[in-house]
Amino acid sequence: MLKTEGSLVRAPQGQSHFLQLVFDFLSPQNHSPLGLPSPPPKLPKAKMPGKDKRVVDLRGQVIEYELLRRKRKTIGMHVSEGRLRVAAPKWVSLSQIHEALQEKGAWILKQIEHTQEKAKAAKAQDVRVVQGCVLPWLGSNLQVNFAMDSSAPKPLALNSRGEGVAHVGAKTLAQLVQRSFVERQVGEGAWARCSVQEAFELESARAPLTLQANAALTGSSPTPQGQAFYRLNLALPHLPQSVEASGELALQVLTAVLKAHANACFEGRLSHFAARFGVAFKSFKLSAAKTRWGSASQSGLIHLNWHLVHFSPALMDYVVAHELCHLIHMNHSEQFWARLSQVMPDSELRRQILHRKTPPRLLSLDESLN
Repeated sequence: MLKTEGSLVRAPQGQSHFLQLVFDFLSPQNHSPLGLPSPPPKLPKAKMPGKDKRVVDLRGQVIEYELLRRKRKTIGMHVSEGRLRVAAPKWVSLSQIHEALQEKGAWILKQIEHTQEKAKAAKAQDVRVVQGCVLPWLGSNLQVNFAMDSSAPKPLALNSRGEGVAHVGAKTLAQLVQRSFVERQVGEGAWARCSVQEAFELESARAPLTLQANAALTGSSPTPQGQAFYRLNLALPHLPQSVEASGELALQVLTAVLKAHANACFEGRLSHFAARFGVAFKSFKLSAAKTRWGSASQSGLIHLNWHLVHFSPALMDYVVAHELCHLIHMNHSEQFWARLSQVMPDSELRRQILHRKTPPRLLSLDESLN
């Protein structure tokens, strides 16, 4: 399972308690021992305390954290967007929690800085869904052009004055997705219609992945900011000019189109890599998880995050291969990484690149940037 990154600290042999640290997306394999005392005898059930704001001094820095007492046998530390959250068993004392925080102080401070930078970078990538907006797509840029379709059914939720939130039902949405299409630039001012699969193959053939220290990681040749090599003609039903909420409708249709693009890409790549691994998957579904690019179950069901469509084909392939490899090894053991490397020799490079990636937020015209 490709999931939240963190550090797992196991207790000495004979004890069942462990400390789990998690943050964004990937899972390094470092472990170190930490002992916790055995829990006291069970007491009558009491009301579970809720959230508790506290501070701790870590290497000269005062760090605020949220403490949650839970019925569990672990101490969990989660760092997200520069904020630390600690979940601890009810029987563990505050001093023991602070000892654990001190032990992992360097790690916590590093992840606070890392997740703050990542959150800042994510906000910088916000895209307002308006006529002519440009967003990352298959590692390149995609310009979105609204194409009003007078034959499409009118949106729902419009009152008699033509005001209100505009959206369409599932049947109409599927029709609009079918009528939307992609074109690629073939010359100065010249465009040719192309399928998503053709664009995937073209972007796959670009320059190999490179890893640059202290710089943004990219796959293939970087696309100049704002320059679009592809454009999407987004089919929208005709709306009265007075409807200010038309941006919400455009966001709804654009999201559905991008999900369809991701589905088309994953379908072919799953079959390709399943044959390479010699495995069979039962089915796959798209997800929109915030902390997982993908997951795999023992039943053969694969979940893949549709936001990966913003990234280069090399990174989409990495997640597909990673999850299919879990059908052989349902863990992140040495055997898992070795098998993955056999099929994808540069998988570690792709993993590092994906670690720094954040998909853009797509916002409607009236949606807040905060």
